[in-house]
Amino acid sequence: MYRTYGLLLPESDFSMDAAARKLKISFPTFGVELQGDTISVARQDWDMQLRLEAGPEVLEESLRISEHIGGAEDELGISRCSRRVVAWSDSPDPVMEHFDDAMRMTEVLRTFKGVIAVDPQEPSLL
Repeated sequence: MYRTYGLLLPESDFSMDAAARKLKISFPTFGVELQGDTISVARQDWDMQLRLEAGPEVLEESLRISEHIGGAEDELGISRCSRRVVAWSDSPDPVMEHFDDAMRMTEVLRTFKGVIAVDPQEPSLL
């Protein structure tokens, strides 16, 4: 239902430990659990995950996203991002009751230096 990429510039200060701490503050009524490269944020009938991904396939997709968003000019450096954080929820949300929660997750990502939040479905900046 919801999906966001936090593209990580090489100089980003993002870490999963710090993200888990910030998410616990931003989602005080949710359970927040870090296991390996994934953080789960859950409450009753809704949950969202955050996973760190890296590698050549991430860099290739970042290049495609940069061409779509910035054209020939990649002023933000999107094409240099070989790591990203994927935040998503596949929980049904037919009346968008959790839209604000998904946006709050994106805002937590944006608190880190060197994170570019994008919508991967229709590549655009968030």
